[in-house]
Amino acid sequence: MNVLDLHKRFFIILCSFFFLISCTADEDLFLDAVLNDGNEVDNPAGNDSPEEEAPTEEEIIESDSEILGDISETPCDFNLDSAEAGSTVVIDCRMDLNGQTVNLPNNITLDFDGGEIINGTLNFQSGTIDGRLLNHKLQVTGDASLKSPTFQFFASRWNIVQGPTNSDQAFENRNILENLFDMVLDLNGDTFKMYKFDAYFEVTKVTSTSNPNFYASVEAINVPGNFSLEMSTDTHLRVFPNSRKTYALLAIREVDNASASGGTLHGDRDQHDYSDGGTHEWGYLFFVHGATNSRVSNMKMIDATGDGMKIQDVNFHFDPDHIASENITVTECVFNNNRRNNMSITGGNNLFIENNEFLNASVDTNLSEGVAPGFAIDIEGTRKREANGELVFYERAENIFIRDNVEKNSRAGGFTVAIGYDVTIENNTVETGISFSLAHGTRIIGNRVIAVTDKMKEIGNGIKAGRANVDDETIYNNEIYGNTVEGFGTGIYVTNRDVIVRDNTTENCRIGMNLIKLTNGTIQNNTIRSTREGSLGVSVSSTLMNGVLLSSNDIQVDRNPFKFYQVNTDPASANYDFTVSDNILRSANPTLFLESYGIQFHDNDLDHGIELFNSENIALSGNTLNAPSDHGFHLREVNSAIAISGNTINVSGNKECIKIESTTNSNEVTVSNNNCQE
Repeated sequence: MNVLDLHKRFFIILCSFFFLISCTADEDLFLDAVLNDGNEVDNPAGNDSPEEEAPTEEEIIESDSEILGDISETPCDFNLDSAEAGSTVVIDCRMDLNGQTVNLPNNITLDFDGGEIINGTLNFQSGTIDGRLLNHKLQVTGDASLKSPTFQFFASRWNIVQGPTNSDQAFENRNILENLFDMVLDLNGDTFKMYKFDAYFEVTKVTSTSNPNFYASVEAINVPGNFSLEMSTDTHLRVFPNSRKTYALLAIREVDNASASGGTLHGDRDQHDYSDGGTHEWGYLFFVHGATNSRVSNMKMIDATGDGMKIQDVNFHFDPDHIASENITVTECVFNNNRRNNMSITGGNNLFIENNEFLNASVDTNLSEGVAPGFAIDIEGTRKREANGELVFYERAENIFIRDNVEKNSRAGGFTVAIGYDVTIENNTVETGISFSLAHGTRIIGNRVIAVTDKMKEIGNGIKAGRANVDDETIYNNEIYGNTVEGFGTGIYVTNRDVIVRDNTTENCRIGMNLIKLTNGTIQNNTIRSTREGSLGVSVSSTLMNGVLLSSNDIQVDRNPFKFYQVNTDPASANYDFTVSDNILRSANPTLFLESYGIQFHDNDLDHGIELFNSENIALSGNTLNAPSDHGFHLREVNSAIAISGNTINVSGNKECIKIESTTNSNEVTVSNNNCQE
């Protein structure tokens, strides 16, 4: 086996990648296919690798020798022709084979002790070789295995050029490194260790001689299955600057049990050539494409033109040859300053994203603007509603666990489930919000969501649960609990159906919770605190509530604990059920019912009054009102079908327990069994 031969891979790909988001008439999100033309991209004019000082050959050798030790230049005084079967030969000198092939006896072992073998071929018969003896000047054929399954990579021995270079050499770098992975695997190794190393790789050219099409995850440096790539903190793999709209630097594709850890992957974001137009948003640093039982850890991914990491299936979800990315763990990585999203997940099952840092997703730099969507993590499968009404899944992302991560300063938002199913987002610390749209089975649990920027503090949502402007057929069975949200414009925004929001705390948000177009929702045992001027507890405005329970919440805010405005005004909502009960409400301002219909308000504890304006079919019962500065119940303008019963009301001074203005017909108000203390 020639360790420098190019081992070409041939792939048949039956589906195109999906990249651009659009909305159909029924608001389903669909990613349009982008077909690659297969043309190679040379280094664009004026876009060489950044000017930086390349390490000298002496520096490279010195770095390698710190681990490998000095290689002896003393010629060997023996050869391998007389080696006996089953023997061990220690190489502590330089053995020059002078272009010859040496046929070794059975079961020979070649050990490293500071020497080397060069300029020839060793043909093994069930033998063993120390990996430190391997180099680009030695060919190994026959039946050989590494002495240790862990191979140590030393750049000085493999003819890879480090530092700034040209496109051709960067392409050669790519081929050499991937071929070394394959060589180690062929020699029964399973671990590839890299130390101090810094090189560019050209990953935008087609490597196949039979298929002219370009596939990013094929032309990337591919990590094999049953294999572990272990990089050090001094290992840097860089994308050679290019003009292609899509590429990947490192990939695991259609393999099982692959692992990659450590090192830093650098994109070409600020050196990329965008001049041919378009968004150029699909350059990835790590592409997980149809891999299973694999792991990425302790890695930094920075400055991609697109996503730091992309996780995707191979072929459409409905295809018989669909290959899922499944049982993937990404842990203790740092994603920073990637131009689109820090991570995108468009397909996959049983994915674990844990203990990572997501920083500065899609923010603008001096040389490149961020591009939409702009999230730390964007989970976005692909689906389309056919003419017959059937929802067809092209890509499906499900059973995803996002836990114990830190997110800071993303341009658009922190973690979002645009289209995804059974996603758990738990125990994360987030600055720019958590959200879901077309999703079911979402669990947002125990996160700490803290607004930092002025934009988030004024108009941002800490947690946005749902999407109000779409058909909620596929948005259900979602739950938000145990979270703390601080300082946002809106703490928790809730819409759609079959959702539970419980045991959360919002602090110093302009609006603690905002409820919009909600069916079969439970809002329970939440704590809302805010001293912000004009802050509201729960706002329900210009919307419909059906089968909604707002219960056992503890609210203390500057302005109105509850503000119900134009709730259930549609005649079709006459029989809708909206119950507000057992809440503790504290404020110097009243709870408000404005132009609202069909609300059951009972067994709440208030330290202020309740005002009703132009409302109808409101039942107020069993409440305790201690309102030293307000009338207990104050009916203003025109109200009808109002029932006030069984309440305990305490007022002071000239305030009345129940004040009905003349604009409301007293026959429209039923008052019974109230306990009034004036």
